[in-house]
Amino acid sequence: MVSYTKKKNHRKGILIGIMAFVLAVIAAGTSYLLTQEDVDDTPVSTKDVAIPVISLPAAEEKAKRPYQVEGTIVLDYYDGSESEIASMTKFEGTYRANQGIDYAYNNEEFDVLAIFSGEVVDVKDDPLFGHSCTIQSGDLKITYQSLKDVRFKVKDQVKQGDAISLASVNIYNKDLGNHVHIVTSLNDRLIDPEEIYGKSLAELK
Repeated sequence: MVSYTKKKNHRKGILIGIMAFVLAVIAAGTSYLLTQEDVDDTPVSTKDVAIPVISLPAAEEKAKRPYQVEGTIVLDYYDGSESEIASMTKFEGTYRANQGIDYAYNNEEFDVLAIFSGEVVDVKDDPLFGHSCTIQSGDLKITYQSLKDVRFKVKDQVKQGDAISLASVNIYNKDLGNHVHIVTSLNDRLIDPEEIYGKSLAELK
């Protein structure tokens, strides 16, 4: 009896391995294609897409004076005190309390600047007080009177420090010459303009 050892067929094993690898690659490719059937491969363009803009809140403004020159008070705010006769205006033989403050600079014209940022809510040319502009900032309304003209219109947004006009003259306070008359009201209540400078809207009560 002759004994022998069965030889392994290495080529057959290699061939089976290659076929298994090819089948695996084909299966993977088919699966990928199936998952891409419903994907829109149209190039993305932002040309016609509205991109929302998020505006960050600006630092809280502090009221600034309505001029950059060395302005002085030529007629003060009348607070109801009987001793404040100097804060009254005589017009056509009648004394009237001053509801704001009048600032002047050597009887010269000067830029009248926005005290706060806000929205223009009123513009008019009054026969007595001249051109005027009212800007609302939150609950605060500031009226600038005795202006040479008004560079904004109703609903315009004005930034703090923007030049509204030039200080000018009016009939009601003609003796003051070139000046600006400032009236401030908080929640429709008159307040002294001198009390708002350096304060934010949140600090005004």
